[in-house]
Amino acid sequence: MKIIALVAALLLAGTSLALARPDVNVDADGVGAHGYDLVAYLSEDAPVEGRRAHQVTHDGILYRFASAANAAAFAAEPARHLPAYGGFCAYGVAMGRKFDTKPIAWKIVDGRLYLELDQGIRAVWLREVPRNIAIADRIWPEIEQVPAAQLGN
Repeated sequence: MKIIALVAALLLAGTSLALARPDVNVDADGVGAHGYDLVAYLSEDAPVEGRRAHQVTHDGILYRFASAANAAAFAAEPARHLPAYGGFCAYGVAMGRKFDTKPIAWKIVDGRLYLELDQGIRAVWLREVPRNIAIADRIWPEIEQVPAAQLGN
């Protein structure tokens, strides 16, 4: 009987881990990307503030868009538009940390949106983009489900 209970506990633990949602950077209102339109980074090559009239919820996170067309584009292909590393600072992730971002400090690399803490950190990150992405890509799976506060931020 103890073996059955142990197996059941392990299965439940495994299930809860598999269903755990990655930590996503949201503002005080629970809005992703500080309310900036994630589609506009690709379509307009610029950060554009989203509007409450054009909101989409994805994986429990609210995102705002400048237009209904951009909201529809996001809803159709969210993975194409979501920022890398849950919207946390790409340079911070390369250091094993999760820092907030300023949506005006950004870069698209190979179709993927990277946000940065601020313009100063963006300038540092841009000096070695491939290296920084490789490091962050390696570290992210280890920290993606760890809340930012637990990483000492």
